[in-house]
Amino acid sequence: MPARPLSHDDLNAVVTLLKDAGVYTPGKRSVAYVHPDHSAANVVVCFDQFPQGAFASEEAGRMIGYLNAIRLPSRIALSVPGWDAATGSGTGSAHDPAGDWLYVCRMLLTADAGHQSLSPELAPLLRALKALAIQENLEGVAIALPFPGKRERSGTTEFQKQCLLEGRRVDGQPYLSGTMGPSESINVALLEGFEHLIALPEYIERANHFALLVWHNPENNKCC
Repeated sequence: MPARPLSHDDLNAVVTLLKDAGVYTPGKRSVAYVHPDHSAANVVVCFDQFPQGAFASEEAGRMIGYLNAIRLPSRIALSVPGWDAATGSGTGSAHDPAGDWLYVCRMLLTADAGHQSLSPELAPLLRALKALAIQENLEGVAIALPFPGKRERSGTTEFQKQCLLEGRRVDGQPYLSGTMGPSESINVALLEGFEHLIALPEYIERANHFALLVWHNPENNKCC
């Protein structure tokens, strides 16, 4: 099911999704990932910065995932600032209306029983951002996703790329071994045509490493 653009009227559901993820199917759906400080104030202020970048994934009419992207110039979107610097601590205050990249500022993903896949939650959101980038003739989409492991090497680009090479699938595509957890969100992005660019060491907090995944808009002549 395609992701749905959000309006102000949807923001309360975005906020309550954090605590109500399992309300519809008790014990079966839970929060798989959420950015820090998922408060009403932060969700609203981020939305107000760039409402066109807010989408929800749904299942049977119920919200199961959400993200809000902002626009940033490539010098920020494709570099290694922490989450606070890149997104204004998730408020979207770093939004640049002239920026050529969509950059995910806030995100919340739930997961179904057993956490076997995040594709229904994340894939529609990524497709919506790709479509928006094409519509606005932007260079592409960038998303920081958690990378497994707390050790220092997990926050290095060399190690992350090596892990992707070692986990190649039969068809030769990069793949991060492991089921669910941080590896699952990265694999969903890879299957949606995103590429690993760089490591983001301690992106949100100490020993909390991320990977920057990017998708280049093939219809934008500034790209590549």
